[in-house]
Amino acid sequence: MRTRADTEKEAADSVRTRPEAAPRVPGGEPPRGDGWLKKYFEAGSGADRTVIELGCGTGDDTAFLAASGCGLICCDRARDALQCVAARHPQIATANFDLRETFPFANDTADIVVASLCLHFFDEPTLFGILAEIERVLKKGGRLLCRLNSTEDYIAGIPGETEIAKGAYLTRGGFKRFYDEDAIRSAFRDWHIETVMKTATIKFSKPKSLWELSLTPKRDAERDAPRA
Repeated sequence: MRTRADTEKEAADSVRTRPEAAPRVPGGEPPRGDGWLKKYFEAGSGADRTVIELGCGTGDDTAFLAASGCGLICCDRARDALQCVAARHPQIATANFDLRETFPFANDTADIVVASLCLHFFDEPTLFGILAEIERVLKKGGRLLCRLNSTEDYIAGIPGETEIAKGAYLTRGGFKRFYDEDAIRSAFRDWHIETVMKTATIKFSKPKSLWELSLTPKRDAERDAPRA
């Protein structure tokens, strides 16, 4: 019996052979962060913490993270996007890899993993693999901070997109998923959700509806649970 996950995986596999999309290089205009991370970084709290930023693009959040004083590693599959980040922040380490690959980091590397608007491009089985890698590289007590497409976003279901399952679309740019709260809780069922909230930002000069999450692996709670 075919499941939604089977349908999503077939659709995602069908676009993996397409040429990689051009990175979001803003033609010299500096990236525009919207400050969503500030609440998670109190003054001076970045010092002595290692942060891995996944899908950094050309650095919308990178300037804030760099200024926090953390040990920052910016990651993206687009080399020229990382070159833009390195040119603006030469002190920052970068890593070029695809999120579907094994992350090039040792176990228990990061205190925080940031993944803003980059995890909704994957079918559910692939997302579970990515989340397992995030869990692997997080230290005990570490946290994942991420943002995801909302089903209320203006680009959900626009002409030219084919809905292949609830909230999952095949677009000209590839597979894309939009989440409601139930879908979030299903996708992150192996994580303790500290915060889940609906919010908005400006993307490509238009309002964008999205979800913001703060999560910790459930394995941390299992480690601390008293043994019978």
